[in-house]
Amino acid sequence: MQKLFTEFSPIDADTWKKKIESDLKGTSFDSLIKHNRNGIEIKPFYSKADISGIESTSSTLSSWDICTSIAVKNEVEANKLALEDLQNGASALKFVIDSKIDVSKLLKEISIQHIYLQFEVNNQIDEFLFELNAYLIAQKLSWADLNVSIFNDDLSYLVQHNAFKMGEAAFKNNILNVLKASGNKALSVDATIYNNAGANSVSELASTLAQVNEYLNLLSEQNKLSEVTQLTINVSADTNFFEQIAKLRALRSLVNLLLEQYSANLSLHIHCETSDIYRSAFDSYSNLLRDSISGMAAVIGNCDSLSIHHFNDKSEDSKLATRMSRNQQLIFKEESYLDKVNDISNGSYYIETLTNELATKAWEEFKAIEKAGGFIASVLNGNIKAKIEEQAFNLVNEYKRRQTYLDWCK
Repeated sequence: MQKLFTEFSPIDADTWKKKIESDLKGTSFDSLIKHNRNGIEIKPFYSKADISGIESTSSTLSSWDICTSIAVKNEVEANKLALEDLQNGASALKFVIDSKIDVSKLLKEISIQHIYLQFEVNNQIDEFLFELNAYLIAQKLSWADLNVSIFNDDLSYLVQHNAFKMGEAAFKNNILNVLKASGNKALSVDATIYNNAGANSVSELASTLAQVNEYLNLLSEQNKLSEVTQLTINVSADTNFFEQIAKLRALRSLVNLLLEQYSANLSLHIHCETSDIYRSAFDSYSNLLRDSISGMAAVIGNCDSLSIHHFNDKSEDSKLATRMSRNQQLIFKEESYLDKVNDISNGSYYIETLTNELATKAWEEFKAIEKAGGFIASVLNGNIKAKIEEQAFNLVNEYKRRQTYLDWCK
């Protein structure tokens, strides 16, 4: 095999460019270069020369947790659904909680110490944590035994409502109290809001970094950062396949770079969800194809856990939708073997280049947010919202004009 390769001399990028121009009868190579909605050049092909000087963002991750999301309206019914999911291939659960619940009924017979568990608590977080701590004591478990994330992201609420739930001073106290009551595992950022609102990948990454930095800065000021053990970020992936792979790889690299600035020794968990931005309400079965694309991008982009949303929100199809969402990921593992190779996209000239450019642009935009007063100030003065709304407006118009990804060029 080695002899076979030595018999073919390498071809440099210039030779390929001349061949392209020859086959296209004089069309210049530069005229084929497009710009995506992040302002990044997309070339017809990439070579080893394109990644010269770029530090690889390689990861040791291969597998991920198959996560199902359950809205808790009745604890007994939610528990039944959770057990069914775990028996049929899920390895993680996300519970969305909007009212007071009985934790012992919700978690009955679930071996929570053996799975990844995420709680999104949208009501009284202190009451929920009190009950959860009582349950852990009864089960003779500690927070150290669990792989769990608690979501009660006040800054995501601020972005969506342009106001704090209970004022800025109370927000700071709440963060410290929740962290203490959750075994320091409640440092969590809901960044799904940016992609679902129509932000491009650069602004999505920059806003996420600024949001994370706001929490890190607060904890650092209170001398509490050294006590925190885990940071969880929820992020959405859409159908822009290669860009979403690069976005997730860039996110991990950028967050680790930010943590280095604080000398913070935190484990980073990236939980990915399929985006709502491409979801069709009129042809729901086509969402299965879209979810497969975005789900594969999330996995190849090295997420730690993945939730694929239901392709159809109709109540009569909920069992089918749940099964399909779970089975898509089982196909990724059992038939496509996407969990058998560490960092599948590592070494791809295009993805490595795109990852680097997204990270570079996002870091510059993040620094601009900080220079303008930081995340909270940029939310309250409307700068972040205005930028994302403009990007969403342009995205909708591009779809209306039936433009494809490579046509996103002005």
